[in-house]
Amino acid sequence: MKIAILSDIHEGLNRKRTQSQIMDVLYKWIETNRPDVFMISGDMTAGPDKSLALLNQLQHDFPKTKFLFVHGNHDVYYEDSQAAYEKLLQFPGNLGNGPVELNGDWVIIGDGGWYDYSYQIEGYTEEQFRIGTFNDFTWPDKLYALWPGSDGEETDRYVQKLEKWLHEYRGKNIIMVTHVVPFQKFLQVKNDPSWDFFNAMMGSERFGELALKYGVKKYIFGHIHTRYHEHYNGIEMICNPLGYYPHEWNHQSVEEEIFSTIKVIEI
Repeated sequence: MKIAILSDIHEGLNRKRTQSQIMDVLYKWIETNRPDVFMISGDMTAGPDKSLALLNQLQHDFPKTKFLFVHGNHDVYYEDSQAAYEKLLQFPGNLGNGPVELNGDWVIIGDGGWYDYSYQIEGYTEEQFRIGTFNDFTWPDKLYALWPGSDGEETDRYVQKLEKWLHEYRGKNIIMVTHVVPFQKFLQVKNDPSWDFFNAMMGSERFGELALKYGVKKYIFGHIHTRYHEHYNGIEMICNPLGYYPHEWNHQSVEEEIFSTIKVIEI
């Protein structure tokens, strides 16, 4: 079984910046490679309506490929992010609806996740991370992702939901997926407070703790726009973002970048 992996497509922004149809190139890759499963680990585009429309169109146009998805922070930019979350659950392949058994041996379990400042740097208060402003820059989630609870409370909700599913499938070969970062090791640390301050919004160590507790075999995530594929703590870790054009791309050509970025694993 071939599983394609991509995150942080940011279709709208990259389409505007490249003046190219990102989805057309993605379609071309799928037509060429025909994976059994395509895992999109968050940030399809901005807002639930556009993300849902793009996901539904992909699944409609490629019925032989099973598209799976967890939301990113940009996908829930909305006046009510809980309502956005629920809207995105209308997509059948949203892992927030529950685990998906890939075959007799493997199950994929995930949800978008959130952050609880467990990756915070010293010297700042909880209130400063809650506000999310450093100098003149405010973390966009603070303006556009409007949850009913605090960041910590929302993270609790994801942790409880995921642990229930992981417990149910204990002993299976589990692929776990979140958008956010599960281990501090994968953060970009620059020893520059204006950058490192925002690592508090990258994820939670609690997701990594769940993966270790339940013997997860593979972990797929996104959010940080840095590509990783390595083993860590006995887990195959895959972070495979497209990221923002041009400064996070390796190629000027949309086709070259997408075709060289999408990762395929086999189980």
